[in-house]
Amino acid sequence: MSVSKNPIRFGLNPRGMSFERTVEIAQAAEKAGFEVITFSDRPIEPNLEGWTMATAVAMRTEKIRVTHSTLNVPYRYPALLAKAAAALDIITGGDRVLLTLGAGGQADHATNYGMAWGTPGQRVDGLIDTMNIARGMWASSDPFTYEGKMYSTDGAVLDPRPLNGSIPIFIGALKPRMLGVAGSMADGWLKNGGWPETPEAYAELQEAVDRAADAAGRDVGLIRRVVNCTAYVGNRDLADVMPSTLGSKGGLMGTVDQVFDIIEKHRAAGLDTFHVQFANDIMDEQIPLFGEQIIAKLK
Repeated sequence: MSVSKNPIRFGLNPRGMSFERTVEIAQAAEKAGFEVITFSDRPIEPNLEGWTMATAVAMRTEKIRVTHSTLNVPYRYPALLAKAAAALDIITGGDRVLLTLGAGGQADHATNYGMAWGTPGQRVDGLIDTMNIARGMWASSDPFTYEGKMYSTDGAVLDPRPLNGSIPIFIGALKPRMLGVAGSMADGWLKNGGWPETPEAYAELQEAVDRAADAAGRDVGLIRRVVNCTAYVGNRDLADVMPSTLGSKGGLMGTVDQVFDIIEKHRAAGLDTFHVQFANDIMDEQIPLFGEQIIAKLK
């Protein structure tokens, strides 16, 4: 199991809020040292549409990166997604867009809205096609032609290109084939399913990513490793501050020393990025406190 070569990073995972409230939270998170804010891309949930939300919040903040958990490939044509991502990269000044893709896990999130779904294998093929199309179009302003298993282009043009020539692509993965794609192709891997049961269970998944990266001749230590989790820092009883639906799977919760211990154990298992979610009623106090007591001390 490899050790990450990336510096530790923290992101914030707000859900079910109004636009203005989300902007307020994003600005507070940016001030507190969070580097990423991530949005839902599940049409069936009571959230504002994910791409629109990320774009709007990016325009009301200065440096925090925007991404999704996850941006599901079946919902968008790859070539137009590549163009939209490039546009947002340029508008926000570069290096603020992370394209976190998923193959999709809930059929009704697509079929209820009239979108094609396909088999699990077809959806993974589509994700691979999307990565190849996006990177091919970002690499040059010349017409780009690609013949994939699920998606193709015929002389697609992307101009202007991303400011730094490309945009990082992360993928959400849990099962063997997707872990292999993460290791062989992705700039970052988000473990699907939230917080791991144990650091050892996470390390087993990381080993699958490592094997694929090694086979592809890549430096696995440079692939970012991301997990979504709940968070609370303080001395109160967790049962009093965390709704059971939010805190049941665990996360970065407890006193400052306890949170540091949890981070250290999971860093040793390979993790380098924690996207946290606070209970809504304590979020205003937790964001600056987490920034002061945790983030600032690890930078």
